[in-house]
Amino acid sequence: MTQENAPRIAVIGGQVAALKKARQAGFDIVWVHGPHELDRSGLELVAEAHLTDYRDPRAVADLLAAVHRHRPLARVVSMIEDGLESAAAATTALGLPGTGLGTVRVLQDKLAFRELLADRGIEGVTARLGHDEADIRAFVAEFGPTVIKPRYGSGSLGVRLVHGPDAVSEVADWAAEFGLHTFVMEEYLRGPEFSVEAFSFAGEHVVVAHTAKEKLDSFVEVGHVQPAGLDADATARIESLVTRMLDAVGIEDGPSHTEVILTPDGPRLVESHNRRGGDRIADLVDEVYGTDIDALAFLWYAGRTAPITPGPARGGGAIRFLTAEPGVVESVTGADEVRADPRVVALQLSVEPGATVAPIAWSYDRSGLLIVRGESADDARARAHELAARITIKTRPGSEPGAPRSIAAVAPRPERLLGSRPSSPEKSER
Repeated sequence: MTQENAPRIAVIGGQVAALKKARQAGFDIVWVHGPHELDRSGLELVAEAHLTDYRDPRAVADLLAAVHRHRPLARVVSMIEDGLESAAAATTALGLPGTGLGTVRVLQDKLAFRELLADRGIEGVTARLGHDEADIRAFVAEFGPTVIKPRYGSGSLGVRLVHGPDAVSEVADWAAEFGLHTFVMEEYLRGPEFSVEAFSFAGEHVVVAHTAKEKLDSFVEVGHVQPAGLDADATARIESLVTRMLDAVGIEDGPSHTEVILTPDGPRLVESHNRRGGDRIADLVDEVYGTDIDALAFLWYAGRTAPITPGPARGGGAIRFLTAEPGVVESVTGADEVRADPRVVALQLSVEPGATVAPIAWSYDRSGLLIVRGESADDARARAHELAARITIKTRPGSEPGAPRSIAAVAPRPERLLGSRPSSPEKSER
C-alpha cells in the first residue's frame, strides 16, 4: 500500500505492530523479512516487501541499494536484535541518517565494548578473550569469580559463573561440550541488576524508564519490575554512566536498552543495544509511563516529534516469566483463570501438551510470561508472583532435557556466538 509523496523507510524484520506505527507516523514502508517467518497480514501495510535472509548484512545492503536507486529511502531501521546489523550496514552503505555499522558492531561485540569503555576512561571492568581451561584458570587466579560468555550473543545463552578455582574444570568441560571454544572472560560484578530504557534525540539522551530485574543462577531473567525503586543518588550515577557510554559508542538517534549492575563501588555496565528492551519491557514502559517507544521512534524518524520529558510512573508494573520442570509437558492449567484477572495486562504461553521443556540455559527455555499492573512496583511484583503461581505446567520425565545441548543445536545464529560474523559490504567499513 503506497502513500503518495510519503517518505520511505525500510524496516528490517519485526512484527506487524511496528509496521502500523510506521504507517501512523506517515511513512511508506519497504519491509525486508524472512519468507518462513512472514506474517502475511503485514503485506497490506507496506509499499514493498522483499523476502530474503534479513540477518545477512551484505545481502540486505545490496538489496536496499537497488531499492534506494529506484526511489530513495529516508531511513533503514530494525526494532529487533537480529536485524540491527543489517539495518546498520545498509544505513552506512547508503549514507543515510541513523546508527551505522561501526556502532552496532561495538555493541554486539562484548570484548570490543569493554575495550572501548576502558579506552575512553568510562569504566574499567577487566575482560579478556579465552579459549580453554588454562585461560579460565589464569583469569580466576588473578581476578577471582569470573563470568564467561560468548563474544557475540543475547538471551544469556552460554553465560556461566566460575565461582573460584575449584569450579574451573567443570565450567571448561561444559564450554567445550557446548561448543564454546572462544569466549569472553569478565570480572564478576556483584549487586542488583537494572536496565535503562533510553531514547536519543539527535545526541540528546533521555532516560524513559529504569527496570529492576530478577535472575536465576544461570543469569536468565525471570522478572522485570517498574519503577525500579532506585534512590536519587543511584539514579543520577546510573544515568550519568549510561549517557557517557551512549556518547562513546556513537548512538545519536532512537531507542537503547542498557543493562547495569549496581555494585558496592557504584554502577557498572553489562551491555547495551541500539533497540528497545526485549522480553516485552517496552510494553511495561507503555503501561507504567505511557510511552510507546516504537511509536516514538517512528515519529522521531519522520520529524514529527520533539524530545520528550518522561512523566511520573502511573502505578507499577511487573513481568513474571513462567518456568517448569524439565520434561515433556502433560498439561497446562490455570491460564484461563489468570488471564481473566483484571490486573493482568497480558499472558503468553510458549508451551503446550507434548512440548519439551529444557533446563533453563537461556531466555528461550522459559515457558511463557505474565504482565501485571499494580498500585505500586511492590504491589505489581507481588501480584505477578501470586498469579504466576496459579498456572501449573505439569511435565513428565523425558530423554531430551537431560541430553547435553550445543550452541549449534539451540542458537538461531550459532556462528555469531562462536566468534565469526556474516560478511558486510566494503562500503560499510568506512
